[in-house]
Amino acid sequence: MKNLNRLLITGANGFIGSHLIHRLLRKGFEVGIIKRENSNTWRINDLLNKITVYNADLQNTHEVSKVVSYFKPDVIFHLATYYALEHQPQEITSMIDANVLGTLNLLEASKESMIDLFVNTSSCFVYKESKNKLKEDDELKPLNLYALTKIYAEQACSLFTEKYDLKTVTFRLFPPYGPADNERRLIPYVLKNLFENKSIKLTTGKQKWDFTYVDDIVNAYYKLLSLPKFPQKHEIFNIGTGKAVSVREVVSKIKDILGTDMDLEWGSIPHRKNEIWFNSADTKKTKEILNWHPKVTIDKGLELTVKWYKDFFKKKVV
Repeated sequence: MKNLNRLLITGANGFIGSHLIHRLLRKGFEVGIIKRENSNTWRINDLLNKITVYNADLQNTHEVSKVVSYFKPDVIFHLATYYALEHQPQEITSMIDANVLGTLNLLEASKESMIDLFVNTSSCFVYKESKNKLKEDDELKPLNLYALTKIYAEQACSLFTEKYDLKTVTFRLFPPYGPADNERRLIPYVLKNLFENKSIKLTTGKQKWDFTYVDDIVNAYYKLLSLPKFPQKHEIFNIGTGKAVSVREVVSKIKDILGTDMDLEWGSIPHRKNEIWFNSADTKKTKEILNWHPKVTIDKGLELTVKWYKDFFKKKVV
């Protein structure tokens, strides 16, 4: 297979996308990104002079086509998304436009420019909840509107592979965590409040999730670039550890790392109606085809995450 040197990334200024860019640049790839004109680039400000930046709206078919035809990427990593665990009515159009229309525009541009591979990013929330490890061919039952739009995007990938021979891959990510995550997510929320000595309101914490460290997720994207050949059909891969850990255990580990005895207000927040009580990835397919294995344990991942946020919040105070 030819060398894949030119890579175009959407969602590059997001949590996972920013980590992916750092990795690709260290490995010597030529990287371009598509971002909204006024989007916040704080995660990648130190990299902007090393990459090609296109300000474009993924919902604009012409703009997307223009960028792809001009940059001529070998591979597109599509990580841009509009996420809401529980959407508001006014968010419906934005979510569909970003997650479905944006993906369709990228697929169409990829087809026209005959790129080698289109990599779509989806979620474990597309699955019907199960007490067993989830396999790629398990029944789908979207948790929320966000997951429904991800299913539509996956189906679009299948269509473009079957009808136009565009090589496509989808990663279904299990709960990511790590440095530079969104502060509203569980681990940054707990850390921020611990550092600021504020009360921490939590649910019962009995949910058990497959927390997956961001570097392992980035490794999966990177593995695709060294495949001897791309799949002939739209392939879907679970990206998780296969080990579910309770929220209570994660928070307890964070307290132990910091050496704090601060009280936690367990049960002070009610569970959501669509609460996920258990999720864990069956990664057999991912290991066999991509030769990908998660390397970072939950203990090591939390240690690295706590260290990063400790420095981050200290700088914010200064």
